[in-house]
Amino acid sequence: MAHTRREILGGMATLCVSPSLAMVQPTAKKKNRSALDSTNLRASLTQVLGLMPHRPAPEYKTLESTKLDAGWRHKIEFIAEPPDPLFDAPQDVIRAYLFVPNQATKQPVPAIVAIHQDGPQSHIGKSEPAGLAGDKNLHYGLELFERGYVVICPDRFGHAERRRVTPNDITSIDADRDDGLLNHRVGQLLLRGRTAFGKETYDLMVATDVLTTLDYVDKGRIGAIGHSAGGHNLVFFMFVDSRIRAGVSSCGLFSILHFYSESATKKRLAAFALPGLASVGDSADYLGLLSPRPVLLTRGLWEWGQTGDEATFSKKHVAETREIEAHARTFYERDSASQNLQTIYFDENGGNHDFPPHVRERTFAWLDQNLKHTPPSKTPLAGYRG
Repeated sequence: MAHTRREILGGMATLCVSPSLAMVQPTAKKKNRSALDSTNLRASLTQVLGLMPHRPAPEYKTLESTKLDAGWRHKIEFIAEPPDPLFDAPQDVIRAYLFVPNQATKQPVPAIVAIHQDGPQSHIGKSEPAGLAGDKNLHYGLELFERGYVVICPDRFGHAERRRVTPNDITSIDADRDDGLLNHRVGQLLLRGRTAFGKETYDLMVATDVLTTLDYVDKGRIGAIGHSAGGHNLVFFMFVDSRIRAGVSSCGLFSILHFYSESATKKRLAAFALPGLASVGDSADYLGLLSPRPVLLTRGLWEWGQTGDEATFSKKHVAETREIEAHARTFYERDSASQNLQTIYFDENGGNHDFPPHVRERTFAWLDQNLKHTPPSKTPLAGYRG
């Protein structure tokens, strides 16, 4: 059955390639794309992410509130999209944890969008960065709140309380079922000319809209952080939304083209491909076009393991990250902002696919430097509306 879904989604992805991209023959990616191509490249990469509907007016409802030593944790919900009668799909509602530090009552403070990982933890969602479940090394939303940031931790598309299951909370655990449900919903997106990464980007923009309505948020100092798939989505999010001033991708960004290579470590579902990307670029181009905004990547030296084939895969993973970094750096050098693109390669905790303590401390200090101790950019808080 899973094989059949892959074939169906692959066919739908082909149908959703726009005519202008479909007519372009795949070519080898240029290692040093000319800066003169940036405008056209940005337009092409935006198109590849798929259609993005206009976002609703930012309004949220508070479901519960909990007083903590450092401030308040609110559970909130807000509308992402209205019902879709074509697919008999209900209203798409996002639930999130919103942390408000005590000092936010005195003056506006910087804010963070904390993006959770996925994998077999599809039932946990927002609760992990919020410090309520999962790996304690991934409680970065809670930790940044304790450092004085307003933090929003939303459920990503198809995770936790956004799954269409009963019950749709953290007690409902079935990763294979959740993968199937997510694939089905990505099929609906593709039929609409949209993509999974585009949808996640759209949702994160909706969450940012909510942040910008809060009087206690310094709207010129909003950052974002994500681990694993959350860190991968962060780059697309920042690419589309200029309101995010600095971002951290923890063990996240990878080459989508390598992801689907015949030599990849495992075969991938078509649902997470970007139709037409091979004709215009790769993940490194999205990263490069974030310049000159500050971005920090982290990568464990042994994410797949330290022995046998796992060690070989780990080394390839690190080599790929270095290639992505080198390509993106050409954009940053063009803007005289090379110092704003940084990468931490680590072997702490065995160099696993993780966000260990010393790496987190360096990362949080980096965020402080770029959001608390640096004047906000004068770039208009526009954001892409689609």
